[in-house]
Amino acid sequence: NRSVQPPGPTTRSKPPAPPAPGMPRPRFATLAPDRRAAILAAAAAEFAAHGIDGASYNRIIARAAVSKGAMYYYFDDKQDLLRAVLDDASERAAAAIGELAPVADAAAFWAEITALCARILAFFVREPVLAGLAGRLLTASTGPLASAVAGVHTRVTASTAALLRRGQSVGAVRDDLPLELLAHLLTALGEAMDRWLAARWTGLHPDELAALPARWVDLFHRLAAPQPPGSPGPPPRPRAATSRTRKGERRP
Repeated sequence: NRSVQPPGPTTRSKPPAPPAPGMPRPRFATLAPDRRAAILAAAAAEFAAHGIDGASYNRIIARAAVSKGAMYYYFDDKQDLLRAVLDDASERAAAAIGELAPVADAAAFWAEITALCARILAFFVREPVLAGLAGRLLTASTGPLASAVAGVHTRVTASTAALLRRGQSVGAVRDDLPLELLAHLLTALGEAMDRWLAARWTGLHPDELAALPARWVDLFHRLAAPQPPGSPGPPPRPRAATSRTRKGERRP
């Protein structure tokens, strides 16, 4: 009740909170969708071609047909703009790729994983600019791009763990390893394959690209599927060294 508020600053009199670091200003969300898309597309192309350090605000402004004042009205700096580009790319990828369909057994699970990988690859084939941006992210080791990579890695690992839980529920995924460890192993394997692909992206024949999802899933299956009965277990643990030696034995 406003009539019983104590004297002093009220909620209405306080200045609005600033946007969180690395986030676009809220007013960007009020921009017309076609203008938002034009700015994000121009920025994605610039970051893909030059990375964040080499990207030019002036080139982005010219490509997007906006003024410099307008750009700073929406974003504090290039890092804010990069985060907006990555968030938009993630949303578009999720919408295009979709989710795993319901599965009833291990065979159906791995077939769905193969179809999911094929949709991921098809998305980047249709979006060459985002494929180039992904390549930049995969090779980043320092700076804002590296920070963005860390965020992407965390989200991918969590998504992988969720997929593994579904696989375990139908007997498609091993349960003799901690789920978190298995998720990290598969994420690392996926990132290694992504780096390999990024270095060869423009030189692969369409038939070679089409064969990749099945090959990826074969590697995932070898690592994550339950071990068949009779398969060799881990090697025995070495015996701890002792300070004493038997008579006649020499110390190493």
